[in-house]
Amino acid sequence: MSPHSAPTLQTRLDSRRNNLDFLRFAAAAGVLFSHAFPLGEGKGTVEPLESFTRGQLSLGRLGVAVFLIISGVLITRSWERTPDAARFIWARALRIFPGLGAMLLLTVGVLGPAFTRLPLGDYFTAPDSALYLLGNFALSWPQWHLPGVFEANAYPHAVNGSLWTLKYEVGFYVLTLGLGLTGLLRRGVVVLGFVGAAVAPFVTGRLGFWPELYLYFGGGVALYQWRAHVRMSPWVAAACVAGWLITARLGYGCRIATGLLGGYVVLYLAFRPVGALADFGRRGDLSYGVYLYAFPVQQTVSALLGGRTAWWVNAAVALPCVLLLAALSWRWVEQPALRRKDRLPAWARRPAAPVTALPETPPRPAGPR
Repeated sequence: MSPHSAPTLQTRLDSRRNNLDFLRFAAAAGVLFSHAFPLGEGKGTVEPLESFTRGQLSLGRLGVAVFLIISGVLITRSWERTPDAARFIWARALRIFPGLGAMLLLTVGVLGPAFTRLPLGDYFTAPDSALYLLGNFALSWPQWHLPGVFEANAYPHAVNGSLWTLKYEVGFYVLTLGLGLTGLLRRGVVVLGFVGAAVAPFVTGRLGFWPELYLYFGGGVALYQWRAHVRMSPWVAAACVAGWLITARLGYGCRIATGLLGGYVVLYLAFRPVGALADFGRRGDLSYGVYLYAFPVQQTVSALLGGRTAWWVNAAVALPCVLLLAALSWRWVEQPALRRKDRLPAWARRPAAPVTALPETPPRPAGPR
């Protein structure tokens, strides 16, 4: 199939069958396996992908990139389909905070008391116990430790090191909302921001992870905005993989290539349904639960096994427990919350100024077949 005769991303998006649930689950599982190296064997342990890319990218960071690329597509599509600020905020809040809140309550109220070296009275009255719950839920000042918990682990003190990315995810939701409300969620502005994010690491080091993570999220947004013109060709996907591999082995530019080239590969895989993978999430979406619970469960495994263990032991023991907690989270917390997306709270029912959705770009005529 030549690139000119391949179906467009728009065509793929119009189909209800896709591999999105599987890819998100695979990304979350990748984060778990990535963390198994430092949590099982100790801080500084190098995982295979990190070694292959010469320290540029870990499997966990790649999993985060996949999450953000997919999020860039779906969040932008959500806004363009229903450009209503209250509904947009309500839907995003229901996706993030109920699952997060339940996990934090279980962590502080059950896991912490079970593993702290402090008397329970001292543990519950320590300021850090409340700060862990409130700070991580607010996303504004994440805290990694609970008083006296996991101090003897191979990777000490940190209770849930995965939570750092949620601030950025929500930040990109806010950015999408702002661009949508101001009418700037257009191709030119998105591409300009995308290029700026690629250049920013060379210009300033003061922006932290924002430029890199926007490369991933913005890659999804840009591809969505050009969906009528982007053709999903296996040859283009293969060329993108080859380009990424070159940067990985050169030891330079791999993260930028993940944003510039990886987005196309992720969407090619996501919207090319493959048998059972397209029905992977029919019984529930476990990806967010896996992401939330993996790190504290893996730290619990390390504590129970008495310190350092091989990475595969940590992962093999933790994974079934994580899957169970993720399934319970989906069944009893996340799914019931998402069912309330159309039941807007009182503050969201007030009439809002209409926002005009951008017109669809007419599809380019297909080339000769």
